[in-house]
Amino acid sequence: MPALSGFADGAYEGQSRIVAGEQSINQFPELVPQGNKARSALYPCPGLPTFATVSDTPGRGAFAHDGRFFAVFGRTLYEFDSTGAPTSRGTLAVDGNPATFDTNGDGGNQLFVTSGGSGYILNLTTNVLTTPLASGANIGGQLDGFFVSLNTATSTMRLSDSLDGATWSGTQTAQRTSASDPWIAMIVARGEVYLLGDKTGDVWYNAGLSPFPLVERPEGFFQTGIAAVYSLTRFAGTIAWLGRTEAGNPAVYMMDGYTPVPISTPAVDWAIQGYDTAVGVEDAIGWSYDRNGHKFYVLTFPTSNRTWAYDATTRKWHQRGYWDSDIADFLEYRPVFHAHAFNRNLVLDSDGFRVYSLSDTTYTDVGGEELRRVRRTPHTSRGNKRIFFHSAELECERGVGQTSGQGVDPLVGLRVSNDGGMTWGASRMRSMGPIGEYTTRVRWDQCGSGRDRVWELWTTDPAPSRWFDFYVESSVGRH
Repeated sequence: MPALSGFADGAYEGQSRIVAGEQSINQFPELVPQGNKARSALYPCPGLPTFATVSDTPGRGAFAHDGRFFAVFGRTLYEFDSTGAPTSRGTLAVDGNPATFDTNGDGGNQLFVTSGGSGYILNLTTNVLTTPLASGANIGGQLDGFFVSLNTATSTMRLSDSLDGATWSGTQTAQRTSASDPWIAMIVARGEVYLLGDKTGDVWYNAGLSPFPLVERPEGFFQTGIAAVYSLTRFAGTIAWLGRTEAGNPAVYMMDGYTPVPISTPAVDWAIQGYDTAVGVEDAIGWSYDRNGHKFYVLTFPTSNRTWAYDATTRKWHQRGYWDSDIADFLEYRPVFHAHAFNRNLVLDSDGFRVYSLSDTTYTDVGGEELRRVRRTPHTSRGNKRIFFHSAELECERGVGQTSGQGVDPLVGLRVSNDGGMTWGASRMRSMGPIGEYTTRVRWDQCGSGRDRVWELWTTDPAPSRWFDFYVESSVGRH
């Protein structure tokens, strides 16, 4: 049987699903070198075992440094040890926005945290929390031993004394003059400070001047702003964010040198534009992590209940989501804010009390809920002639059943649409094989006919789900 072209690929759901309606949800494509059985594979996004539980909610920021892991849940700054045991390090102000972190390293031994418009210093030796900036500290960072703070209300950047986050001189400030749109976002990356307004941005560096050591880099001015302040994050050796130009259309960008380069496809832009028109995208949150040779930028739109993820390794997009069985639909992916600590990728729950660890051997979502994975294929059509589909077969990793409980005989469902993805038939379930039954065939016979066929495969059983090809045996009728 011939393989369906483009089966193991990313998501591309365009303006009309009759033309393009591909989905890859909670799984991502990986290219396979030539000479192997398949050219690409769909691998599962990690499961989410609980690492720690706290009494506050929601997760608002995470940071790891020198073997220590910190996170903000609700009003509380927590530190966690390697077993997940939490210790409160103090209470913070809250304004509905995420918290930010940075440290001045061994030289200052301080952690700088912003939350609720205030700037806090945690002495990493005594674990005493103080508030040197009681107001006007919306976002923080660190450059060459100086803590950097952005006041978004006044578009003012401010520096602490060198290696001393407890002291902030009134002379150590800079205000935007290069463009009329005020700074509303900031990040320190690649040894420089990136400051963005809603239409343009600047790059500043340490020139060693006095009294204020930072200066604007002449070639660092760019004409792309930011549409969601907390979408800005370090990613793949540079930065990524949900941007917006003066023309108005939101898109996802990565910085190449000092040039913002769009990385979102027209299909992703179409989806984001829909969110923007309906409810706005200002509350979108972006975060990133590296795992198994892939570099992911995860962008969640809380009000629209949707999450998209970009893989810099393959330059492909896929979707992530929490399956709500009551409404039979995906909501936004719950993990936010990543930090790598204790040899784990740790993430916070955006709507709960837990820290989760990304796992390749756990196959459940937050709180042990089912983790649903979906692949909706490209269209199968041949000049609008009727096609008779005699059989279909999924090439996947088989014999992956669990030793007990759900998933002993893991199932995958197939449903089809004969109107280009507008309506769907009932699911037909097949086994991927109990443990050790590696020759199981995942096959469906008598698959009907249609002029414009879209296939959808899905699974929720807690078992490995690695899919490579989808074979279809068919013949074309005369009309």
